[in-house]
Amino acid sequence: MAFSLYCLIDKSSKDLSLELLAEQLRECFSKTDGFSLEYEEDPFDSSEKHLLLSWGEWWTRVFYETGQHVVDDSREIANYVDSDRADEVSTINRRIVVRFADDDSRSYTNHAILMMDYLEDMPNIIIFNPQKNTFVKE
Repeated sequence: MAFSLYCLIDKSSKDLSLELLAEQLRECFSKTDGFSLEYEEDPFDSSEKHLLLSWGEWWTRVFYETGQHVVDDSREIANYVDSDRADEVSTINRRIVVRFADDDSRSYTNHAILMMDYLEDMPNIIIFNPQKNTFVKE
């Protein structure tokens, strides 16, 4: 089953870019067989790009997003966080979105776990699973 994660980037976090993510992810997955990383153009906005990490037919897409649509989603996500942090979460305007392809055979479970480990090691982020409205890391 395909799923996504929203990684909200706290205001105290240092600068981040798609290029920096590409560099770090290339290093993280360099020892996995058949790994490929490339930039893809957004089909709805040719000025935007995201990362495509692939291993044969299986893929993970990584998006770095900013702006009002991120704030709008952050306000919704704030409904699921402890009330003492809701104000902080509701104003977050930067995030990483990670989309994982279907893996019914579970052939790429280790790859998904490696991505989760990478994300969980990032300082000052909140990882939210929008399919279950739960937090992976808060």
